[in-house]
Amino acid sequence: MSLNFTIFGNHPSLSLAELLTCYPAIKKPVLGHNFAIFEQDWEPDAAMNLLGGTVKLGRIIKTLSISDASPQAVADLMGQGQETGALDFGCTIYANSQKTRLKYKNYPIQIKKALRAKGWSVRWVTGKGQDDLSPAAVAKCRLTTPPNTDLCLLISQDKVFVGRTEQVQNADAWSLRDYGRPFRNDKAGMLPPKLARIMVNLAGIKKSDTLLDPFCGSGTILMEAALATKSERLIGSDIEEKQIHDSLKNTEWLIKEKILHREELSRFKFIISDVKQLAKHLPVKSINCVVSEGWLGPPLHGHENAREVKKNAEKISDLWQKTLSHLKPLLKKNARLVIIMPSFKAGKEIITPSVVHEFSDLGFKVINPIADYNPQTILYYERAGQHLRRNIFVLNKN
Repeated sequence: MSLNFTIFGNHPSLSLAELLTCYPAIKKPVLGHNFAIFEQDWEPDAAMNLLGGTVKLGRIIKTLSISDASPQAVADLMGQGQETGALDFGCTIYANSQKTRLKYKNYPIQIKKALRAKGWSVRWVTGKGQDDLSPAAVAKCRLTTPPNTDLCLLISQDKVFVGRTEQVQNADAWSLRDYGRPFRNDKAGMLPPKLARIMVNLAGIKKSDTLLDPFCGSGTILMEAALATKSERLIGSDIEEKQIHDSLKNTEWLIKEKILHREELSRFKFIISDVKQLAKHLPVKSINCVVSEGWLGPPLHGHENAREVKKNAEKISDLWQKTLSHLKPLLKKNARLVIIMPSFKAGKEIITPSVVHEFSDLGFKVINPIADYNPQTILYYERAGQHLRRNIFVLNKN
C-alpha cells in the first residue's frame, strides 16, 4: 500500500474531515497544520477530482530522519533511473511552525546546486515572495510531468517526509462553475462550489441515496452532488420560483459545457415549495441526506450593533427549528444532514443562532468527523473581510 500525502487549503480541519469521510480506510494519519500523510490505495486523479478541500496530493517517495534529510539526500531522490537533462522543480516546506520552515528556507537553492553537480540543467520554480508554490503554478510549469518535480518536504517531529506532487486542484474548473455559470446572485450570498463539494462529501452519499437541498437557491449543492456522487435522486426545493428557474438553467449549463452528460438531467427534481409544505411533494421517510445552506440573514456592512445581529440570529434559529421539525418525518432512519449555521461578528462579540444548542432536543445527534484527532473543533469556513463565518454541522437523525 502506497504512502500518500495531501496538502489542504485554507481550512485544514474541514479538509481533513472531508478526506476521512471519503476515505474511511485511512487510519492513524500523520497530521501537520495543513497536511496529512497516510496509507491508501487510490487513483490520484480521481481523488483530486473528488476532494474540494485538498489543493495538492501525491506520494511519499522517502521518509528521512531529520539528521539524514540533507539537500544532497533529497537531490539524490530526484531523477532516479533517468538520464540527466533539463529539469524544472519546485520545493515547498510544510511544517507546524514558522521557525521550522525558516530552518529549511535555503534547501531549494541547495538542492538546485546538488542537481547541477550531478549534471542536470536545472530551473527552480518559486512562489511569490515567501508564499508556497501554488497549485496553479505547479500546473502551468508542468511540474507533475517527469523528470520535472514539485517537491513537498513535510516535517513532523523527528522525520522529513519527501513527497512528489502527482495532482493539483484544477483552479480553472472550480472558477468556471463559480463565476462562469449563467445565474448567480451575489447580493444573496453565494455558496462557494468548493464548500458545497466538501459538504456533499461530508454527507457520505451512496448511489441509492436521495439527497434533498430544501434551500437550493441557484443549485450549487445539487451541481456539486451530481459531479461528486452517483446518487440517482437529487432534489432541490425553494420557496422562490426564480431560484428554481436559476437552478434548472445552471444545471442545463453544466450539460451545455459538457461537464455533465445530458442523460444525467433525469437525476434532478426541482420543487417550488416552502419547507413547511414539502410533505405534500415528498413521501414520508424518503430522504437519506440533506445538504443545505439556508438564509444567512440580510447582507452585513460591518457597522451593525449587537442588538441587530442578535435579532437576525434568532430569526435564523427560528427558521431552522421549524425546518428540522418539518423535515424530520421525510427523513429515513439515520439520515445524515450537513447544514450551515452562521456566526456573526458584532464588535468583539461573536453571535451564533441558539438552535445550535438545541439539535439534540430536535431529534438529531451532532457528529464530529475528526473527533479522534480534534474532539473540540468546530468545522467552519470563512473568507477575509467577511462579517460572518459559516459553521458546518454534520447531524444524524436519532
